[in-house]
Amino acid sequence: MTPALRAKVLREWRPFADPDAILNKPRAAPLQRLIPSVMKHLGLEQRLQQSQVYTLWSQIVGPDIAKHAQPVALRNQILYISVDHPVWLQELKRYHKALLLQKIQNTIGPRAVKDLNFRIG
Repeated sequence: MTPALRAKVLREWRPFADPDAILNKPRAAPLQRLIPSVMKHLGLEQRLQQSQVYTLWSQIVGPDIAKHAQPVALRNQILYISVDHPVWLQELKRYHKALLLQKIQNTIGPRAVKDLNFRIG
């Protein structure tokens, strides 16, 4: 076996032995950038927006409300929220519903959620 052939075979079997080869390879795009484009391509962009309400809930409503109320379902653009006490249910339904809906729409998009429904549970 010639030295040149030996070097070629070793490069094929050990592609990461050369540190320059590692640095020059293109890196994969992060999932945070890939998922939205894939969802958009599949026609599921609105569903992706809607799912953000679960992950961003405590940031949207604040820690006090998040302790007592959690989103449990989103159907037909209605967000169903489980509340742990009847007093909190009345407070949120009567005084905070419009503001919470506005915050949700500002955060994840105006068409993702159209109404809020509070329930004890």
